[in-house]
Amino acid sequence: MRGFNPVAALQVLLENCRVFVEGATDGTGFFVAPGFVVSCAHVAGTEAGLPALVRWDGQDYEAVVVAASADTPDRSSALYAFPDLAVVKLLDPPDGHPCVWLDMARPLQGTELTAVGFTDTLQACAAAPRRVRLTAGGRTAQASGQLVELVEGEINPGLSGGPVLDHTSAGVCAVVKATRLEDTTMGGFAVPVDALRLIDPEVYRTVIKKHDRFHQADPRWRMLSDRVEQNPVGEVSEGAFDRHFLGLLSALPDSHDAHRSHPAAFLAVAAPGTPLPERPMLTHRDVYTELTALLPPPDGELPYELAFCADLARELVRPPADTSDAVTGFRDQVLIAAGRLGLGDAIRARLTGDGAPARRPSVIGRVRHSLRDRSLYHVMVWRFRSPHDIVPGASESSALPLREALILLSDLLTQQIVLMGDTPQRRGLIELILPREVLDEDFADWRLWPEVEYWSLGRKYDLVVRPLERHEAPHLHAAWEERWRHLEGKRVGEALVCVCGRDRQRQAALDAMFNNDPALAALALAGSPRQRPVAEAYMVALTSGVPMMLWRRGSVPGPPVCGSPCGIPGRDACPDAGFLTQARGFLSDTPRDDVPDRICALRNDAEIEAEGDGHIGEHVVLLWDDPSRRIPRTPLVPAAPVEEGQPVE
Repeated sequence: MRGFNPVAALQVLLENCRVFVEGATDGTGFFVAPGFVVSCAHVAGTEAGLPALVRWDGQDYEAVVVAASADTPDRSSALYAFPDLAVVKLLDPPDGHPCVWLDMARPLQGTELTAVGFTDTLQACAAAPRRVRLTAGGRTAQASGQLVELVEGEINPGLSGGPVLDHTSAGVCAVVKATRLEDTTMGGFAVPVDALRLIDPEVYRTVIKKHDRFHQADPRWRMLSDRVEQNPVGEVSEGAFDRHFLGLLSALPDSHDAHRSHPAAFLAVAAPGTPLPERPMLTHRDVYTELTALLPPPDGELPYELAFCADLARELVRPPADTSDAVTGFRDQVLIAAGRLGLGDAIRARLTGDGAPARRPSVIGRVRHSLRDRSLYHVMVWRFRSPHDIVPGASESSALPLREALILLSDLLTQQIVLMGDTPQRRGLIELILPREVLDEDFADWRLWPEVEYWSLGRKYDLVVRPLERHEAPHLHAAWEERWRHLEGKRVGEALVCVCGRDRQRQAALDAMFNNDPALAALALAGSPRQRPVAEAYMVALTSGVPMMLWRRGSVPGPPVCGSPCGIPGRDACPDAGFLTQARGFLSDTPRDDVPDRICALRNDAEIEAEGDGHIGEHVVLLWDDPSRRIPRTPLVPAAPVEEGQPVE
């Protein structure tokens, strides 16, 4: 069509989705799903159950607020509390009304926008329709969230609750909230639509599923969005690809919406070290859209969102398999999409789980420094069943003194071990991620069950420690993963070398040795990593990615450490190193993944034989750091300050 402008056509369709809302005040709203309207809470009402009136196409419709964010009692701010959103349900909605497409990505600065709503500026008409052209500015912090700044346009009273269209993504990205200064072109503020995830979760799940199903069946918005993206003929745009898969996700059976942990599903496919998103992930759609917002993976690897769809399809067809048309069709579309990208083999392997090793269950506890005071510590625990299924046992603790933090850790471990579900045939693993100053704590001898005083943690379970410093430094992860791979298929006794930090093992020399030999991956330390010079050698090994180390808890490498000069690990023999010799002997036939089991057996052997300090199982500590068993990153970030503005009433 000559002269056809798809953005202009979308603006017209956007206006057709706009409604006038009479609730707590008068303002604007817009259809997001059949019979459902989104507006601001300060327009529609801040409590579920409140009545409202919705006017569309010249007709009034009775409605009720089904979900809304509450305002805070603190009125020092002129703005309603974030997110200031409400969902309104029409009791008898009209047939055939259009709905906007929600774009959960926030607009980039400088993006052209359109907002529509109503205004009472024209006194002849108390609710005159209005369209305003705007530009995305920066971000303004409000308690609990950030607002999108709308610049280069006038936000009039009455536009609150109106939709904001992103001209680039062709979706509604925000909801008008407030003007910056009335009767000027200074613009205003808007709430990003992903903040809908902060109100009632069940209402959100219902509305977003109906939204995606509507657009899968109704082509009006989809066809215009495809034209906006202007891809070459025959190519499917990224937006069209995403809309297609979001529609497929919405068609999956409701019973599967909570089938897995959404945060775990996100972490299973995102790049290692990726933090969890700011907003809670309540649906498969949320996981998908958050994955599309990440930087793309390296060339030749599956897009994160497609890998997620493959994982989901694999879960759905496991016994008892779901063979509904929606599930089989979803799996077929995943295969087709990967085939078009030339990644058919990779997606088939992911769908079948080929090559994915079985994971043993574990409880992972972490103790880390407070950002504000490094003499205080935060504690958190997770249950790990697979990279797809990592469940937090509780929220991270407040900052505590070290002794209190360790007492809390012991209490949390006791609770989570009960829930872990280990068996005598597949004993659970206890993994403690700790700062260096805590590594030598006598965790193995912890009595977590006072009613059975002879049970100790280290003899009952496979107990390992892991270095906090490496887990919090993503730039160290590549070397860590490489050295872990070098241990695969090897007998650990053959790979063990002695490190004491003396003579030619000073830090710079050790670093050079590790740089030259990526196969140096298992160390027998000559003393505790809290004691010099082993402490310095330990830090070099940690930053070089060494994933496995053993030492005697509390041992001091006083002179002489052994009767031989300290040479280059892996190259010079150290025949008089007693701990190394014992460790090599006891681990001579032990593969990498079985070392925790073997160390647990050695602790029990030491108790049975009652040899005291002469047995390697007495006071032995195992650092065993599998990079595939990572936990979500949970940054401690102070709340942003609130900036005030003027509400649109």
